[in-house]
Amino acid sequence: MVIVFDLDDTLYPEMEFVRSAYRTIARRYGRGLLPAMLAAADPREAFDSTGLPASDVIGLYRNHNPDIRLPWMSLYVLSCLARTGHTLGLVTDGRSVTQRHKIEALGLARFISPDLIMISEEVGEEKVSGRAFRSIMNRTEGRGAYVYVGDNPAKDFIAPNRLGWTTVGFRRGGNGENITQADPADFPEENRPSVEIENLGELLRFVDFYEFKNW
Repeated sequence: MVIVFDLDDTLYPEMEFVRSAYRTIARRYGRGLLPAMLAAADPREAFDSTGLPASDVIGLYRNHNPDIRLPWMSLYVLSCLARTGHTLGLVTDGRSVTQRHKIEALGLARFISPDLIMISEEVGEEKVSGRAFRSIMNRTEGRGAYVYVGDNPAKDFIAPNRLGWTTVGFRRGGNGENITQADPADFPEENRPSVEIENLGELLRFVDFYEFKNW
């Protein structure tokens, strides 16, 4: 089976990256800026609270080396899947430098081959186009069924659904402190995951059941 993951708010909480960026900005421009940034409703409000040129803080936000770690559950799930012979991949939207820094900080190269890491800026199209998913299919032909695990029904599941993948998403609020808390029921059928799970640990039970059913 080929199991491909979204990155932000799927394998780790994206707010950890956001807070890491705020700390980096505060170290550069003054630690007194940190409380207001942490209290802000979103990054735009946080940047405004600093009174600094937007280009300066946005540049640090996008380009800093983040202080983030894989949650223990993500580490456990990835380890189990890799150990049992599944092929793992990653499809994520974002800027290359930002996402590459996250991938390095999280140590994802332990589990995912570099040729199965797809970042929208490098691919040339965002994930909804399907190009990244088709590239993975071309590189993993014959390795079994395809599964994509994500969190955002606005964009995560459209392309893999169209390509016949099984899509797995988190129930609303089920994956903790997600930036996106969208309800799949508010979206058209093509946006919705095939399967909903409460947390990443449930993915292991789903994979076991899928393989048993198709054995």
